Amino acid sequence: MALFGLFGNKKKGFATPWLQLTVVYVATRQDLTADQAYLLRGKVLAAGSIQFDFFEPASFQLFFAGNAAGLQKAQALADALQQVARDNGIVGIGISVQQGECLAERSEMGRFVARPVGPVLAQTMREATSRAEAAAAGLSGPI
Repeated sequence: MALFGLFGNKKKGFATPWLQLTVVYVATRQDLTADQAYLLRGKVLAAGSIQFDFFEPASFQLFFAGNAAGLQKAQALADALQQVARDNGIVGIGISVQQGECLAERSEMGRFVARPVGPVLAQTMREATSRAEAAAAGLSGPI
């Protein structure tokens, strides 16, 4: 896809597609067993997100609607993942939930044409990563 294809076409116009989204990023700083990864994956699949991406078994990103309902689903997922981590000995987990505008375009089927980008995503990743590092070092704090 050409760079300008992300921003529209002649029929739709060339407006920059900023969407309000709720972003969840999860990172772990320990090697997960297959069972631990499967339990986390199960929660992710059941969360009802618009879309999600697994970067490796130890980190993933989810996108929810950028409204109160999306934020509520994201927080419920974060709480469920924390519970799974506590119950299954996953010590180095960091979760961040943020809302904001992302540069993204959705297809007619509702999926993203390309992975969303923007400052809110970078901030979410940084926050989750530093929480995972703190958790792995034995420091804990709220998600």
